[in-house]
Amino acid sequence: MASRQLFQNDPRWENKIMGNGRTETIGKFGCLVTSLAIIGNHFGGNETVASFNDKMKQNNGFQGPWVRAFRINAAFPNVNYQKRIECHNQDAPLDEIDAALAGGSLAAVRVDYSPATGIQSHWVVLHKKSGSDYQMWDPYNSPDKPPTLVGRFGFAGKAAQIIQEIIFFGTGTLQAPKTSATSKPAPTTTTTTPPLTSSTPLSSSGQAVSNPAASDESETLVISPTVNGLTLRDKPRISGSKVLKYLPQSSKLVVLDDVAKAKSKIGKRNNWFRVREIEGKEGYVAAWYITAVSDPALGSHRTRHANAPSSPSKLVVKTSASSVSLRTEPRVASNTLIAYLPFGTELLVIEGDNAASKIGQRNQWLNVQTVTGRKGYIAAWFVTKA
Repeated sequence: MASRQLFQNDPRWENKIMGNGRTETIGKFGCLVTSLAIIGNHFGGNETVASFNDKMKQNNGFQGPWVRAFRINAAFPNVNYQKRIECHNQDAPLDEIDAALAGGSLAAVRVDYSPATGIQSHWVVLHKKSGSDYQMWDPYNSPDKPPTLVGRFGFAGKAAQIIQEIIFFGTGTLQAPKTSATSKPAPTTTTTTPPLTSSTPLSSSGQAVSNPAASDESETLVISPTVNGLTLRDKPRISGSKVLKYLPQSSKLVVLDDVAKAKSKIGKRNNWFRVREIEGKEGYVAAWYITAVSDPALGSHRTRHANAPSSPSKLVVKTSASSVSLRTEPRVASNTLIAYLPFGTELLVIEGDNAASKIGQRNQWLNVQTVTGRKGYIAAWFVTKA
């Protein structure tokens, strides 16, 4: 079905407050909300941006002004939230996008819409592959701009470099990329809540296989900033506290407080969390600038004048494929598997000085630790430097 184009800056609703926000309007911050309405209508829905905003608000679809995209089926019951991939500062997995589009899904992707300093986030909807580019529906009405991803945002590089985050939606299961002839095909899964780990492990060749996945998370609460450059402080207050680090929006933080109490504070002003980040630093972050990784609230964030994230002081890597195996030993065997890690998972390298030279090299392994403290070995050819 062809999409009925909607725009966030439509005068009928551009001044409407987004979700449970205070001053955030659809016209200024509603690119993801509008993208979700476009997606829902593409799959047979009939909503305006305003009516979709209202339905999501009535069905716990917002954390403040930021939308919880996995709740899309509250307004469009036949549309599934299929998968989310964070790919900030690393090449996006275009093979996953291509397979999804070929299988009838759509991809909402986050980009930096301006070459200016800082991050000016914007969401668009990819609906068709076009050579090395993608046809897109832009929720911001700019008729003088090209209707393709690279044509519009090519100042940031190629498609894989432009895309910083992906969310897949469809009416069935997500089509996975084709695997090699020597490996088993990866199963496709549809989720209503964003998973912390993937259910498609890798074989020794790095391809996905159909064994059930082990989880790297237990009852630990893992959170993530909703802004880039969030301040990690030594005390739970702004005045009189010392800045320990400025955190990138892609950070994963382990909450050190009581989990049940902490969950009730997410997104609330004048509340703080005691946390630990990937390098082991412990401190406090403002609860009103974070979201749960298992239940993310997402939106458009203009951080041009925010603090620049601190550079890692230790060697930190990210997984560069989906379902990368974390193992007890640097070898592939059924009894060495610990967990399957999603694309873009941050890992602290905990071995010697020559570790950096192994990154990206086949038949090399790295001894690493997850943000939750799980230690193990990862194939060095499936990570990049964070």
